Amino acid sequence: MHNELKSRREKFIALLDGAAAVLPATSHQKRSNDTEFPFRQCSNFYYLTNLHEPDAFFVITPKGKTAVTTLFVRPKDPAMEQWTGLRLGSEKAKEITGVDQCFDIGDFEKMLPELLAGHETVAYDFYESERIWPSIHKALTALRRKRNSTEARPIKTLDISDHIGRLRLVKSDYEIEQMRKAAAITDKAHRAAMAMSAPGKTEKEVHALMEYIFLGHGGDGNAYDNIVATGENGLILHYVENDQEIKDGDTLLIDAGCQFNLYASDVTRTFPANGKFTDAQSALYQVCLDAQLSCLNFAGPGKTLKEIHHHAVEVLVDGMIKLGIMKGDRDALIKEDKFKTYYPHGTGHWLGLDVHDQSPYLNENWELTNLEKGMCFTIEPGLYIPKDDENVPAEFRGLSVRIEDDVVVTKDGVENLTSSIPKTIEEVEAACANDYKEYLP
Repeated sequence: MHNELKSRREKFIALLDGAAAVLPATSHQKRSNDTEFPFRQCSNFYYLTNLHEPDAFFVITPKGKTAVTTLFVRPKDPAMEQWTGLRLGSEKAKEITGVDQCFDIGDFEKMLPELLAGHETVAYDFYESERIWPSIHKALTALRRKRNSTEARPIKTLDISDHIGRLRLVKSDYEIEQMRKAAAITDKAHRAAMAMSAPGKTEKEVHALMEYIFLGHGGDGNAYDNIVATGENGLILHYVENDQEIKDGDTLLIDAGCQFNLYASDVTRTFPANGKFTDAQSALYQVCLDAQLSCLNFAGPGKTLKEIHHHAVEVLVDGMIKLGIMKGDRDALIKEDKFKTYYPHGTGHWLGLDVHDQSPYLNENWELTNLEKGMCFTIEPGLYIPKDDENVPAEFRGLSVRIEDDVVVTKDGVENLTSSIPKTIEEVEAACANDYKEYLP
């Protein structure tokens, strides 16, 4: 892992162009009264340190073509560790992260002015400014008071969020392997959900089964709040209540992915609760599947996510016209955004340490980013037919379908990391007939 971190830091240092960078770790977040949410590290901090501990700081101070890397962590404290768990301490943290030097967190504000001295620019994530700016401001104030010092001091700031985002956009072999492992566990969870779901079960039961499988097979749990939506709940794009009873004749739209070493998978499947699609469900599903498969073939180096989205829209609109859901000329319907009543979201987003990875969609010239080898994203067309839309044939009203896979760009196309999860109508119905227990840990 040290070589992986070294490569990331070297690329990041080159982008800093001599600026000193300061990155904070995440702190525990209050849940209620004196309880806290499970700790989840800040993705940018983790990307450069591989450190899971809260309340730490990472400082990079370039010196010519090289840089000094300094980490500040919580000190060993047997009394606190008895209550809240083991701490690495500075010695072990230095060994794990491969930084040049590591100190106790109590030394951070005292040492920050001397670390920033000699640099004209201080770089930090503007979107994390609430957590880091007070310390930076205090250090800058201290340096300003040294009026007789001949050393440069920061007089400019630089937002590093896009810099790290661009680095995170192209995944290393190590990162793709973490995403493969997340996808493999997600495969088991979706298969189990198809096999276990049935009329009389509840969304909550399916949700719990998938989280159990995520954890039981070695994952970190779910990468985001699972969506387990039965029937008309599937029309709500970010439905997370997951507490309704599953009815006969319903489809289940499940958007759920495992997290492995903080790397996310993000998969959606739609299937019949009783194991068999109705004719209307099957017809709508096939339109969405045709669009998704066509996008998988269309995507590759040189394309943009916007082009993939437009391609999906064309296939979906053609399909909806054939089913009588939309009427008119395809190009006109697209130009006038008429399709957005039934397809209101995009076709994909970056994927990695975050389920919506913190990478820019525009390049340095404010142009759309062209896909290149190693970029990871989702392909997720969907159709959502309002239950009260009288312009649509009655059999389709209230139906929803979304099909989502995770892909990585290769030299001549894309590799579908989640291709093993049942997706065709025949595969889905067969999976619904299986025993969910075969997927348990």
